[in-house]
Amino acid sequence: MLSLAAAAAACASGSAAGPVDSGIHGRVLYGPTCPVQLVGQSCTRPYQATISVRSKSTGRLLARVRSSTQGYFSVRLAPGRYVLTPESGHPFPTSSPQSVVVYRHRYTSVTVRYDSGIR
Repeated sequence: MLSLAAAAAACASGSAAGPVDSGIHGRVLYGPTCPVQLVGQSCTRPYQATISVRSKSTGRLLARVRSSTQGYFSVRLAPGRYVLTPESGHPFPTSSPQSVVVYRHRYTSVTVRYDSGIR
C-alpha cells in the first residue's frame, strides 16, 4: 500500500527516459511473540507499521508507506541510497533505521524487524 507522498515521490523521481521501474519491496515482522521458543515454532508475526523513506545523502523525506496487515509494503523509487525509518512505539515495539540501496530496473527486498520487548 503506497501513501500519497510515496506516489508523488515516485513520479517526481522518474527521469525523462521513462517511468520508475525500481524501488523497495519489504516485509515487516514483529517478535518475539512467545517467551519460550520451541523447536519448529515461529515466534514472529507480520506487523502493520508506518515507515519513512529518506534520501541517505540529504535526509529529505521522500515517502511514507504503511505495511499491510500481512506486513508487506512496496514503494517505487529511483536508483539511489535511502534510509528506512520505522515508527516505533513508546517504549515498545522498537525498530532501527536501516540503509537500503536501490539499483536501476530492480526492486530491493528488505525485512524490517520490530522488537516486542519479550524476554
